[in-house]
Amino acid sequence: MSALHGTSTSGLEVPHGFDAPTGRFGRMFPNLPARKPTGLPLAEEYGLPGGKLDGGQTTETEENPSLVAGMTFLGQFIDHDITFDPVTQLGQVSEATSVTDFRPPRVDLAHVYGSGPTVNPYLYDPDSHATKLAISPGGADLARTETGVALIGDPRNDENMLLAQLHLSVLKFHNALVDGLVARQITDAFGEHLAPKPPDEPMTEQPGATIDQLLDVDNYYDTLFAKAQQLARWHFQWVVVHEFLPATCDPRIVAEIEANGPTYFQPGEHAFMPVEFAVAGFRALGHPSIRSSYQVNADFTGKVFPDDPDTAQPDPRTDLRGGAVDAAHAVDFSYFFATQPSRTPHRAKKFDATLNTQLLDLPVTAVPGAKAGALGRPLGSLAVRNLLRSESLGLPSGQDVARRIGEKPLSDHQLDATGPAYLWYYLLKEAQVVGKEERLGPVGTRIVAETLIGLLDADPGSYRSTYPTWRPTLGHRGKFGIADLLKFAGVPGAR
Repeated sequence: MSALHGTSTSGLEVPHGFDAPTGRFGRMFPNLPARKPTGLPLAEEYGLPGGKLDGGQTTETEENPSLVAGMTFLGQFIDHDITFDPVTQLGQVSEATSVTDFRPPRVDLAHVYGSGPTVNPYLYDPDSHATKLAISPGGADLARTETGVALIGDPRNDENMLLAQLHLSVLKFHNALVDGLVARQITDAFGEHLAPKPPDEPMTEQPGATIDQLLDVDNYYDTLFAKAQQLARWHFQWVVVHEFLPATCDPRIVAEIEANGPTYFQPGEHAFMPVEFAVAGFRALGHPSIRSSYQVNADFTGKVFPDDPDTAQPDPRTDLRGGAVDAAHAVDFSYFFATQPSRTPHRAKKFDATLNTQLLDLPVTAVPGAKAGALGRPLGSLAVRNLLRSESLGLPSGQDVARRIGEKPLSDHQLDATGPAYLWYYLLKEAQVVGKEERLGPVGTRIVAETLIGLLDADPGSYRSTYPTWRPTLGHRGKFGIADLLKFAGVPGAR
C-alpha cells in the first residue's frame, strides 16, 4: 500500500492511464534564492527512523480535535487532481519550469472524468449512453478488469482503500446528478431544468427516423453529461474553498484570499503548479495527519500498513491496501465525516513536526511503480524523499518565505534547528507552534490557499471565473459541504 497523500514516485515510470493534457510547474516566489543544499546526511538525520521527524505510531492522545479523519483522504484526492511528477530525479537539481506536471493544474476532477467518454470510454457506463461513470455491479467498489485493475482516470486513487472509496463516492455523486437531472428533480448550475427527454433511442433507429431526430437524442445525452459534470465540478470546488481550506488552514487568511484573490500566486491565463505547494505546502497537510489505523465500518478496523506488505491481501482483508473491496469492508463515511448527528467522526492525527514511524521505513510495494531493490534505507523514508526532493527543485528556506510574505520567522528554538530550514519542515513546525497542532500556520496557509484558489481563478471553467456570485444549487440555503456530497451520492453512512 502506498503511503497516504502524495507518495513521491520521482524517477519511476508513469502509471498506465495518464493520457490527460499535461501542465507545468513553476515558482510562487521566483525571486527567492534556493536554500543551500545540505545533502543526504542531514536529510537522514531528520527523516530516518529514530530521527527528528519520527513520531512513533498514532495514539488517541495525538488526535487533532479540529480535523476529522476523512480530510486526510480528501486532501490526497485533491492532490491527485492537480499534480503528478514522475520525472524529477532525487539528487539532481531541476529548474521547476522545465518539469512537466502530468496533471493539468485545475481543480476540475480530471482524475474522475479522464479525457471524456469519447477518449476514455472504459470509464463510463454504456447503458447510460455514457452519461454515467462506471462502478462495480454491486456498487461497493470501483469498476475493475478481470485482473482487478481499477477502471478509473488515475491509478493512484486505488493505492489505498480509503482513497479508492472516496473516489467511488464522487463517481456516485456524478451518477446521482445525472438521475436527478433526468427526473427534473434538480436544476443545472444556473437553476434551469434539463429539457424533457426525447423519445428513446430505439425509436429513432426505426425506419423513417430523421437526422434531426437522431441529433436530438445525441444532443440530449451530450447536454445531460455536460450539465452533470459542471454541477459536480462546481460543488466540489465549493467544498475545497469553503470547507477543506478553512478546516486545514488559518480560516482568517483563507477568507481574505477567497474575498480578494491571491497576492503572491497570480498565474493569469497560464496556470502552473507552484513547487512550493507541491513539494512542501500540501505535503505539510497530508503526511503528518496519517493515523496508524482507521475504523472503516462497525465491523472492520484496518491497519494503514500491512504486517507483511510483500504478501497478498488476506481474505478477509486486515489492512487498507488498494484493490478489490467487498460489501463487508465498504467504508461507512460517518466514521470519517460529520454525516450523521448520532456519530462523532474519528479524528486525524494532530499537525506537528513528526510523521507516523511507518512512513519512515516504507517497503518497495508502498511506492507505485518502484522495482525491487529500488529503495534503499534512506529512500524508503517518505521524509528523506521529501527533503531531498525540495533540494532537487531548489526550494527556498522557510524563513525566507516567511519574510517575503511579511511574517516573523520562527526562531531556532521554535524550529528545534539552526540555520535555514527546509520549507517542508518549517511548515510542519509552524503548524505545531502557531497552528496549535490543529491547522497550518500563516506561511503554510498562504502557500496552500493561494495555490488552490489561484488555480480556480485561472481556470475559465471554474465557478469563480464563470459565475463568481454562484452559490451551490444542492445542499441547504447555499451551503454545501463534503457531508452533503456524500449524502447526495447515497453512500454508506451518509444516506
